Amino acid sequence: MTQDSKSPIHLVQIETARRSESQPDNGSQSEIELPALSEREIYRKKAYIGFRKIIGFIYTRHSIGATRRWILAKILPDKILYRWKPYQRGGCNRCGLCCKIVFRCPFFYEDKNTTACLIYTSPRHAPPPCVVFPIDPIDLAEVQREVAPAPCPFYFEGQPEHPTTWGAVKAEIRAEWGKRVDKLKEAFDF
Repeated sequence: MTQDSKSPIHLVQIETARRSESQPDNGSQSEIELPALSEREIYRKKAYIGFRKIIGFIYTRHSIGATRRWILAKILPDKILYRWKPYQRGGCNRCGLCCKIVFRCPFFYEDKNTTACLIYTSPRHAPPPCVVFPIDPIDLAEVQREVAPAPCPFYFEGQPEHPTTWGAVKAEIRAEWGKRVDKLKEAFDF
């Protein structure tokens, strides 16, 4: 059996892994011992990621897509950012291929039985692009291109009223402007 025909390995962790020191083992399920990270170590690794993404602009298109995801996740309101979520199907199979596209993410934990992200469930440190992935079909196609031939299990069925990000932003601006105009008309009895 060749490597291409094998199914991806490390598809074990479906639930969030718990840190052994914060959650005592109750015996109901086997827990994974994840390494604890200090605040300083987290910020050092985040700086490394930023540096690698900047350097990646020289030799890969994926860094542009990753930067697009980061900017959209930071600036777009939730109404626009999550407009594709009702049409999203599939789910993460924890293969970790997206964590190793340009470089291996330093927060990606992998052993012989499981894979996990060390900061994904941390509200303070979770990377916005990872949490909202995939934002839209453009985002998914860009990652699919990088991890091919292994397929990412996410896909979309249907589309929202405004499928492009710019179209959704324009529609939201028009709606807000219309509300303000209506308020002014009401205030001045037009």
